[in-house]
Amino acid sequence: MGSVLVVFAVSIFLWYKNAEIQKVNRTTPATSSAKKTSDAELDQLVGRWARTDSEGAYIIEIKGASAEGKLEAAYYNPTPINVGYAEWKRNGSKLIVFVELSDTNYPGSTYTLNFFPTDNRMSGKYYQAVEHVNFDVEFIRIE
Repeated sequence: MGSVLVVFAVSIFLWYKNAEIQKVNRTTPATSSAKKTSDAELDQLVGRWARTDSEGAYIIEIKGASAEGKLEAAYYNPTPINVGYAEWKRNGSKLIVFVELSDTNYPGSTYTLNFFPTDNRMSGKYYQAVEHVNFDVEFIRIE
């Protein structure tokens, strides 16, 4: 019984720490990085992106990207999954796409992806919040 409580307490602690990290990520201003990003580069984000390990079942659709760092995004698995928050920001020369899911079985799950415009791909990490597991993922443009 005691070990179950320890595992439960550690799980709650890890969930809380990840939530705090994501909160910091969401509150980081994108305006300074936005000045270094061209409209053409942002336009390249717009489209449908399929996860390469899912035979087209997992799709991120970016419908718009603002100069302030906000993304209008949708996610499908293959049915729609609610996107709670989506943004882009600069980390040095890299453009990073962040998508937080907010739906049944996905609360707090996130994608943090590096954008490679010359290759029409995004790659990075998927954090599966329910299981507290990170996965390496890659998306390619399909539209």
